Order: sequence, then C-alpha cells, then structure tokens
Amino acid sequence: MDTSSLITGKHRSKIGALQNPSAETIEYAKSLNLHNLGPGELAVGEWEAAGLPLPDMPYIRRYRLERLREQLRKHDYAGILLYDPLNTRYATDSTNMQLWVTHNAARYVFVATEGPVVIFEFAHCEHVNSHNPLITEIRPAISWFYFISGDRTPEMVERWADEIADLVTQHGGGNNRLAIDRCNFEGIRALEKRGVEIFNGEEVMEIARSIKCEEEIKAMRCAIVACDRSIDIMKAHMVPGVSEQRLWSYLHAENISRG
Repeated sequence: MDTSSLITGKHRSKIGALQNPSAETIEYAKSLNLHNLGPGELAVGEWEAAGLPLPDMPYIRRYRLERLREQLRKHDYAGILLYDPLNTRYATDSTNMQLWVTHNAARYVFVATEGPVVIFEFAHCEHVNSHNPLITEIRPAISWFYFISGDRTPEMVERWADEIADLVTQHGGGNNRLAIDRCNFEGIRALEKRGVEIFNGEEVMEIARSIKCEEEIKAMRCAIVACDRSIDIMKAHMVPGVSEQRLWSYLHAENISRG
C-alpha cells in the first residue's frame, strides 16, 4: 500500500521518484540555470571605487585559446587533451567542481589545433557549459579512474581511447601527435596502441600562459584588490582568542563573496 498520500504537513513528500513533471515545469527548471563566471556587484563596486578599469573577459577567453593554439602549431601537434582544471579553465574558461577534479579525472577537454573544442563533462553537468562560446561540442565524459570504474577500468579505457583517437584522426589532418597534460599509464598505452603519439602538454600550457595580454593584467589588478579587501576583513577579526581556522574562514568567505 502506498502510504505517501497519508503523510500530511511539513513531512509530506514534495518530490517523488515516480512523479512525471509537466513540460512547463521542465522548461521552468531549465530557465533557473544561473551558472555565471566572474565577480558580483560587491567586487565590481570595489574596483570602480579604486578607479580600476574592468577587464574584457570575452577578449581574454579568445586570447588564451589562441595562445594555446600558437604553441600547438609551434610544436606541430594535432591538438591537446587537458585534465588539469586550471589548464581547462585557461583554454576554455569552463569550470566544474574544481577541487574535486584536481584528484579525480572526471572531466576533460580536447582542443584541436585547427578544429573544434570538445568538452567532456561529468554526468548531468552539461548545462555548466551552455553559456560558453568557445566550446564547440559537449560530450559525456568517460571516466576510467578506479573510484568510478573499478574492475571495469580496462573496458572504460578502451572506450575512452577510441573516442580520443577518433578526434585526432578527424581533426589532425594526418598528424597523430597529441599533447596531454596528465594521464595514467593505461590511457597512454591505449592511445599509443591506436597510433597516437603522446607529448608533454604541461610544457605547452606553461609557455602559453607565460605572456599576458593587457586585459589579463587588468584582471590581475582587480583580483589583487579583491584579495586585499578580503584580507582587511580578516584582519578586523584578528582578536585575542580567535582560532587560526576561524580566522582563515573569514578570508575564504570574503574571497568567495567576490567571485
């Protein structure tokens, strides 16, 4: 007997696994995707008060992607595969679970030297890239780190390598040289078995980001001011008896509030 209808008041289930939402409800839920990169009103107001010009973020995104592609052309690579979330952010300005993916290879991006930018996103997170004009295509990630794939790791590696090798073949123009920033040995072996030559992607990324454009310098100045204001608030709470953890919490909270 289904007793859910007998439960009343605040403990009554508002969402059930067997509910079928209407088309209107689904469209409304989609409209609530407010994923936004960048600062809020607090930080922008402080920058304006400090007389700082705001950076042109669309220009920065285009500049960084082209800096990366310049290095790919210089090294004669067909493209690059990025797992490091900082590298993914530099190349695409795409973020998701930044701390978690530093130690779990759950999302990655393929940047063709002459071709598309394909982001492989964690399950059910495709919407975090829907605003991003740099991304050509969004695909589901094939995760083969042990926490996710377990004893199916060999199978998942093969599926992953098939897809990556296919992208190299499609967009490499006969060039099978691929840079990767980090990858476990199973993946390297699987790609090499498919004729893909692997090279050091960290070198590519470090050289690409070593030269900043003027808009990036503006962004760095704004970031410094935001951090300084957060430190000011942390200092205000530095009183006798406060714990180090509590003190650091103010800095983190204020940095987050500024984007």
